Amino acid sequence: MIDLNIKKRLNQFVLEVVLRDEGFICVWGKNGSGKSTLLSIVSGVLKPDKGYVRVGNEDLTGVPIERRNVVLVTPESYIPQLSVKKHLIWGARARRLTFDENKISEIRQKLGIDYDGRMDSLSLGMREKVSLASALLSAPSLICVDEVFSSIDSKVTFIQAFKELAASSNMDVIYATPNEEDAQWADHEYVLESGKCYRKF
Repeated sequence: MIDLNIKKRLNQFVLEVVLRDEGFICVWGKNGSGKSTLLSIVSGVLKPDKGYVRVGNEDLTGVPIERRNVVLVTPESYIPQLSVKKHLIWGARARRLTFDENKISEIRQKLGIDYDGRMDSLSLGMREKVSLASALLSAPSLICVDEVFSSIDSKVTFIQAFKELAASSNMDVIYATPNEEDAQWADHEYVLESGKCYRKF
């Protein structure tokens, strides 16, 4: 369960969000509506001016980013010099988790990661697939996905597989997108307009 009640001012822009849901959650809105700011607050990159961030039974409002058990995935969140194989497990290793080779193979197969090589030699969509798979393998309570799905080929198949893998591991997901049609895969849909958040379903 994700429970947010936050307010954040950045110059003249004010973000105000109340959200309480679980599962696969879409937040969509135009560029500049506050999507990245929202996910940065949830993941701990930014602190809210007022309010709280709760995931599961934990109040994470003042918890440092490295202790939140929340992963933020953006188009830039990859380590260029790592190979695909090493990148998939770096998050799990950083958290001192044991990892199962069968689980890695399953996630690679289901997400269509049938390639290797250094991350900086891959296309944007290929890098993003690996970053999202790495997030799953690091076993967080919540994955925040900031405008990543749109660059992936076979997007429909990929998102459906990613959603199933997250659900099977009891992980919640919030994904931000500028495209309203991307909400079709969500369990719950929110709209951000000029910093204000509205729940559609």
